[in-house]
Amino acid sequence: MTYSDPEDPTDQRTPLLSHNSSGPETRTRKRWFPKVLNFLWGGIYAPDASTYGPIEILLNTEDVEERDRLTEKWRDNRLNELGFVGVVAALLAGVLTSTGSWPDILPNGGKSPWPVRTSWYCGIILSLFSILTAADQTVRLYRLSSHRDGYRNIRKLLAKSNGKHKPGQLRPSTAQIYTWQMPVMFLTTATICMIFGMFLHVWSATRHLDHASWWGPDSKVALTFTIVAIISIVIFFTGQVTLYAPQEDSD
Repeated sequence: MTYSDPEDPTDQRTPLLSHNSSGPETRTRKRWFPKVLNFLWGGIYAPDASTYGPIEILLNTEDVEERDRLTEKWRDNRLNELGFVGVVAALLAGVLTSTGSWPDILPNGGKSPWPVRTSWYCGIILSLFSILTAADQTVRLYRLSSHRDGYRNIRKLLAKSNGKHKPGQLRPSTAQIYTWQMPVMFLTTATICMIFGMFLHVWSATRHLDHASWWGPDSKVALTFTIVAIISIVIFFTGQVTLYAPQEDSD
């Protein structure tokens, strides 16, 4: 497998500059709402600055030894992340495959509605693809690293062809950024499918109540589950927002 070589020794590299050339006063004037929207789209699901930044830095470091060291660091951290995502995806797939043996909560003892089973089956296939992509990327990194010019080949893979948006500065490939994020995207979507299916599962029992009073055991289970789930979701996103630090404000 060959890649176009973006590293030309005749190029004059310039120090890496921040994407935002505005002063610190302009940065502090930014409102929190765009940052929250950026958080909801990036990081936990799509790539964000923490994914793009390290790749751009290792591509544009002037010193060759430092460039190789940063490439090795990125590779090791990526392998650790892929291993963690693969384990979590396997656990989630195991939980989702066991949903078929969960007790039926419908009063008439019937099967769960088709949207419930569909959500869980979608979660299973997404979890499996998360495991598959994590394993595939792990194997590719190991094989690239085994080459004599392994670090150089990794940088060739990550760099965008003809992607010099500044004199002597290389730009990461957008396709590569999203490709390396695929295991996390599959895993996050599978988790959403499982949570959505659980909501449908507990509330489906309230649609077939034969007694006159709606406030029965099935409704209490559904309402209690919903309250706990909503509180957990709010606490989770609150914690994620407080931990989120934009690249421009992390200095």
